[in-house]
Amino acid sequence: MNTLRNLYLKLDLFQQRLWFRIIASALAVIICGVVFGSLIVTSYSLERHRAILVPLLFEQSYQNRDELAVSLYEDGSVTVNGRKYVSSVIANRPEHIFDQEGVIGSPRYVANRLLEDQQPRWAPDWLIEQPDTTWLLSIATLSWLLMVIWLGATAPLLITTIATGIPLIIGGLLGEYGRVIAEWPVVAWLMPWFLSDEKVMLYIAGFGLFTFTFVLLTRMALFAYGSSNQILSVAHTVLKEASRTRLSLVFIILLLLILPLLPLNLDPDSPLRYRVQTFLSRSFAVTFSISAMLTIFLSCASIAFEIRDRQIWLLMTKPLNRMNYLIGKWLGVMTLNLIILIVAGLSTFTYIQYLRKLPVAPGIDGQLDALAVSDQVLTARKSVPPTYQKLTLEQLQRGEEQIISQDSELSLMEEVPLSVRRYIREDLQRNFDVGQRTISSQNSRSFLFTELQEAKNLKSSMTLRYRFYIMGNDEHEVFQAIFRFNDDPTTDRIRNYVPTQAHVLPIGTDLIREDGTLKLDIFNLYVPPPDKVGALNFEADGLELMHKVANFEGNFFRAIMMTWVKLAFLAALGTCCATFLSFSVACMMAFTIFIAGMLGPFVADSLETYTLSEWSRIPDGNIGQHIQWIFIWTVNSLAHVIVSLLKGFGEYKPAQNLVEGKLIPWSDVLIGFMKLGIAWSGLSMLIGWLVIRSRQLAIYSGEG
Repeated sequence: MNTLRNLYLKLDLFQQRLWFRIIASALAVIICGVVFGSLIVTSYSLERHRAILVPLLFEQSYQNRDELAVSLYEDGSVTVNGRKYVSSVIANRPEHIFDQEGVIGSPRYVANRLLEDQQPRWAPDWLIEQPDTTWLLSIATLSWLLMVIWLGATAPLLITTIATGIPLIIGGLLGEYGRVIAEWPVVAWLMPWFLSDEKVMLYIAGFGLFTFTFVLLTRMALFAYGSSNQILSVAHTVLKEASRTRLSLVFIILLLLILPLLPLNLDPDSPLRYRVQTFLSRSFAVTFSISAMLTIFLSCASIAFEIRDRQIWLLMTKPLNRMNYLIGKWLGVMTLNLIILIVAGLSTFTYIQYLRKLPVAPGIDGQLDALAVSDQVLTARKSVPPTYQKLTLEQLQRGEEQIISQDSELSLMEEVPLSVRRYIREDLQRNFDVGQRTISSQNSRSFLFTELQEAKNLKSSMTLRYRFYIMGNDEHEVFQAIFRFNDDPTTDRIRNYVPTQAHVLPIGTDLIREDGTLKLDIFNLYVPPPDKVGALNFEADGLELMHKVANFEGNFFRAIMMTWVKLAFLAALGTCCATFLSFSVACMMAFTIFIAGMLGPFVADSLETYTLSEWSRIPDGNIGQHIQWIFIWTVNSLAHVIVSLLKGFGEYKPAQNLVEGKLIPWSDVLIGFMKLGIAWSGLSMLIGWLVIRSRQLAIYSGEG
């Protein structure tokens, strides 16, 4: 043991020398430049070839004897601009790239297969699939290596690599020699055979890498806050407390243990896009839940325990401004949250790249599944609903008067209450909207999509997403519909759909007209039995065009930023509560507000149906109904106040947009920052400062 300790001390002393750091930094820059430089060049080259191939392969039909489709079917190759692209995989199984109508189902998949010979064998596919990902990883890797070198973490990295590498090497040997070695009694006792499982090896590598990254970032933050500034000094103390107190370590270790486990629990039989969405959803849910609990406990404990244990006497008797004290506490918690989100984000992003390249089902279904991962999940799309008509004021007034005249009670009133008239108009518009989203059997309805000029200019991937309801909405039945674009019968697409399930239809941007519009006709082909109605209908968000406007990497970063902003409010809230409450009560109050904020949007929806009747319509002698009305009014008023104050916290759901592949715009991040990060957090910190400035914290009573 002493020998190992002495060896570590020598390594630690060696890594502190300036010449070692300079040489190691130069080597890191050279290695990253050579490795990632070649990958970036290759990635841009592949992207250029894809941009040429994908539009040409789109809508190529073998049945129509289109040139490229025939060439792919006969020898697995295409010739474009005098260059021949060949794929042995397509040549061996050409029928798998065509759908039932003989059309190439996934042009991007075919293009990637044709470009396989240009990809370096040693590099994973996901690393060179998108130039942005290659750039991001190269910058992150170089920054990580430079931090290791200049923060004196080279020796800990070496130890972590050895400790992680030993089980990986043994697991690799077990995987190579299989059950022969696993049957040896000594080996089976020392290292169980399950380490040969790729997922378990991935977990071990991930746990070691991200644990070391967490320690490295914490050391970086401690170094950055090592100054005489009051706020930074307090934040430095909070970080040191979090790294050695059991309260914080429990949550940190729990997060580091759970995140690498999430990819292991995905259903291998489900489509790949669902596995990726499930992992994204679970990863963000686990990260936010654990970070939120840690934020509340740590922010409350950091102040409440100092007051309880009288440690604050030593602080308040020094020239420490109380506002700086609170801001320092908040900054320390927020820095810890940033470190956790960076580690969790790197973990999630890395495993996403691993998952996206897992094998899919054979044939066209698997290709469409892989296409859905890149074009519907790991992207940033903008949703464009069809344009619906609205009833004019004259139509609403005419319909309103007709309903009142036909109602036995309303027609006898001298003056119909405004609330009743408003409800009638809303009901008229609602029924009119439902009618526009209903297609009777053997009929069609037209829908117009506008504001698609951006998609046309970008030539981005575009999908039509739809979720239909029909008859009894039996999920075991399959129905058919025809989609026709711009009144052109040659664009007809016959599609099967299952009620209540969402479906997508990839379409090209060439269908967008010059004015940025696209007309869609949907034909309901269902023939109902006698005395039955087979109308097709969908909800307000059941039909939309989605087109790519940004990359997944930027969307992922914005989701992390919005999560950090939400945690900023929780840190300020916990800090505020701890200034005048004990630790347990402060945590209870902070958790109550946190849960109320999360449930705010659901309560707001419930309040729409929790309406009051007219006071004037209650009989004068019915005291019970008057008491009930007062109770409902009180509850309704309090609920509206709470919801109006807190529902904004629950409305920010970056993970949901990320899972659905929808764009998280910078405007939402800015609004969240202004509302949660400045207004709400600032108000909480102001209340905490007003409380703590009026408390006599450093007066000694002479007792105890």
